[in-house]
Amino acid sequence: MINGICSLLLAFLLATLVSAAGAGESAGKMFPEQLQQIESLQRRADRLAFGELGPNDYYLAKARTWLDVALSEYYENEGTDFLPAAIEQAKSLLESLENKQANITMDTPQQLPGSEAVRPDLWHRTSTYKNHDKFFCGQRAIAEAEVHLVWAGHEKHESNWSHAESYARSAEDLLNEAKNSINDCVANKSADEKLTLASDVLFGFNEAEVTPSQFWQLNRLVEAVRKVKELEGVVLVGHTDRLRSDGREERNQILSEQRAKSIKKYLVTKGIPGESIHASGVGSSRPVLECPKDISKAKQITCLQPNRRVEITLRGSR
Repeated sequence: MINGICSLLLAFLLATLVSAAGAGESAGKMFPEQLQQIESLQRRADRLAFGELGPNDYYLAKARTWLDVALSEYYENEGTDFLPAAIEQAKSLLESLENKQANITMDTPQQLPGSEAVRPDLWHRTSTYKNHDKFFCGQRAIAEAEVHLVWAGHEKHESNWSHAESYARSAEDLLNEAKNSINDCVANKSADEKLTLASDVLFGFNEAEVTPSQFWQLNRLVEAVRKVKELEGVVLVGHTDRLRSDGREERNQILSEQRAKSIKKYLVTKGIPGESIHASGVGSSRPVLECPKDISKAKQITCLQPNRRVEITLRGSR
């Protein structure tokens, strides 16, 4: 009798171990296509961040934070519907930005599948800041705070409040940052606004004249300049990557200067005073991204794209 019970217990333990091992193996594998989708969307977001929008755009910041959340949950072997829902939020925002859709909604769902709404006081603060006339000064932090609040709701749904509290605290810290940025924006009449345009889009390869099909980008820049009530100056700085078409580094320096001056010329044709515009180039001396040199040139060209840019600083008051 005792031997029979021992045998049953042993069989049960072996079955439990096998089941646990199988579950662990399955959870560890997850869905590689989800990781590929997240990484693909991150590359698209990076192109927008290093292009016309810049990293502080509200919608782009929100999309990138959704992707950060999705990536974190993926590596935690997240198996609920929350992960694909977070990916879909990012994808929808990026598609709207890439298609230059007007009137993109600023609404953020307070909960997704696998989460619940938490901290209504913080949601009220986000609504207040989004309706502030200086919202643009704190837009990045506000966008990140909203997504962190949804993340906190997911962690509470999965575990308990003690586990979710740190995520809510992160959202609160971000809202405090947004509040400070808005207050500083109100207090300082004069402030610099920085923009970045991808030179790959504006110019043809090894060319310094703006492609006519991209005049719309420069027209948006003209609109931004005209919104500055007391314009103190426009600073244009051209940049290139480290690759050289003719093997001479000075060619990059010349090209970066020519591209900045080409934009200045266009602004002048639109009525922006030439004496208020300073155009210069720094060649490849200030990269924002380093890429391996032991890969093919075609891959290097793709990787180094963010370094090929024109940075614009608007000085004055809004």
